[in-house]
Amino acid sequence: MRRPVSRLRSLTLMRILITGGAGFVGSNLAVSFKREHPSATVLAVDNLKRRGSEFNVTLFKRLGVEFIHADVRQESDLEELPGNFDFFVEASAEPSVLAGLAGSPRYLLQTNLAGTLNCLEFARRRAKIFLFLSTSRVYSLAPLNDIKLLETPSRFEIAEDRPGQGVSRRGISEAFPTHLPRSLYGATKLASEIVVQEYAHAYGLQTIINRCGVIAGPGQFGKVDQGVLYAVGGQPFF
Repeated sequence: MRRPVSRLRSLTLMRILITGGAGFVGSNLAVSFKREHPSATVLAVDNLKRRGSEFNVTLFKRLGVEFIHADVRQESDLEELPGNFDFFVEASAEPSVLAGLAGSPRYLLQTNLAGTLNCLEFARRRAKIFLFLSTSRVYSLAPLNDIKLLETPSRFEIAEDRPGQGVSRRGISEAFPTHLPRSLYGATKLASEIVVQEYAHAYGLQTIINRCGVIAGPGQFGKVDQGVLYAVGGQPFF
């Protein structure tokens, strides 16, 4: 997996594509890119399925972020996007760990796995750098539950000095087990990571995989499957 850090230092004249661009993470990235690099072209793409994401479209218009209503599940939607891109951030996802448990996981699988495949095919031909936002949910549940925790006045801490593979008092590393069940959501993200690595190896696509942990902040909606912090009235804090 290549890490082209030096090529990310100057975004001034870059063309940046963000799928899932109206979601919590995607919209924050789009706004940050545009504010810090006004001359860059920032295109946010989203299917607006999650309620509240539509609020960000008005914000995009005000700040100069371009927006196209499209769905990563549809290859044709991506093919119709204009031009090539220097930097592609794949932030689209059905992010709920509970997704698919009460019924069919079809939407989850089509968005988080098939959608990633469509994005990679697009990036292979029309993008220079591909950043895939994964999740800490790729780590197996049973080993996580086996970690002994110490309750302190302000937080839980890992209790042992050497508690096992990929875990220490500093937290969880990439060496932590992923081979046991980890949720349907985590499975789609882990499978996508593997395919991203294969595209990097087979096609020379420059890729970055970021296993995001617990993400929270302004503009997030306080729901069980969406976040722990939210704005009054559901409005973003931008």
